[in-house]
Amino acid sequence: MRISLMAACVLMALPVCAAPLKTERVVLITIDGLRLQEFFSGMDPMFLPEETKEKSGIQDLRGITERFWRETPEARREVLLPFFWGEMAKRGVVLGNPAKGGSVTVTNIHKFSFPGYAEILTGTAQPRVWSNGKFRSPVPTVLEFVQQELKLDYKGVAAFCSWEIFNWITSRAEDPFYTNAGYEAVPVELQTPGMQPLNDLQFKMLTPWDSVRFDSITSRLAFEYLKANEPKVLLLSLGETDDWGHNRRYDRVLHAAQLFDEILKELWETLESLEAYRGKTSIIITGDHGRGLTLEDWTNHGRETPGSEHIWTAVIGPDTPAQGEVGGAYTQGQAAPTLAKFLGLDYKAYYPESTEPLDVAFAAK
Repeated sequence: MRISLMAACVLMALPVCAAPLKTERVVLITIDGLRLQEFFSGMDPMFLPEETKEKSGIQDLRGITERFWRETPEARREVLLPFFWGEMAKRGVVLGNPAKGGSVTVTNIHKFSFPGYAEILTGTAQPRVWSNGKFRSPVPTVLEFVQQELKLDYKGVAAFCSWEIFNWITSRAEDPFYTNAGYEAVPVELQTPGMQPLNDLQFKMLTPWDSVRFDSITSRLAFEYLKANEPKVLLLSLGETDDWGHNRRYDRVLHAAQLFDEILKELWETLESLEAYRGKTSIIITGDHGRGLTLEDWTNHGRETPGSEHIWTAVIGPDTPAQGEVGGAYTQGQAAPTLAKFLGLDYKAYYPESTEPLDVAFAAK
């Protein structure tokens, strides 16, 4: 008796029958400590009263209100993050909005930066990552896994990060792929003409923080590298939202969030301009931790600060259904196996402690 190919696939569950993924490259973007409140609802109304200025650090409350306040959460988020909510969100899935029945949870107990980034890059909480110190990932990250499995050279995976500790966060091995983090000039052999003024400018335009440079420098260096080297995987990590939060400058947090949106727009336009990326690139966006919920603790995060465990994730690309905001419970670590799956790889098979990929990020086959 003859059996049709379709029937054979159903009976035998042959993996060859699954439609191939369209993704050929992945960009992973992290934004440090951008709260659910601002991401999903824009400017927080608790900062509107004049008497809260001491707690918010807003220097020009009238000016900030005119720029960012609108009557509905949807309007406020669209004025804060116009490109993301106007263009990107409708092209993929956005996870973590409690108002839509969603959550994305940090599972490590510390709920601050290095443990959060370790969870993002390894698919699970790492008990040996307990500080923001200068030590390497205790296990190979998904970036190393992809480089190894796809036999990519030094330029085939790259990380551009505003915080210098990413020189240790991104890998267990020392310098397996190009990483540029904190105040760091791109070496001559990798420089493009567009990088040269940025190399110099970052050391003249100093931030208030010794270990974190401006996100605009980080992103522009990354885009120059992207155009010159076309890496299979790019990590872009931005940091100003968290640092201005710690400095109790809510006005600067909003400005940094809007800069993040402008960076997303520039990234999108860059990807669309390059044949190697256009229509073949998946973008994963997520954060390392949440932060406090009140006028007293919004500047902080950690195991003792409620709200620190709640983050959000967005996935946009040719293999992701265009559903916008989606409910359901997810975790921070799902970024790593999702990244690998987009490239046809099984990170969990390599590192069984990892969680599962985000099923919602893949269209049903």
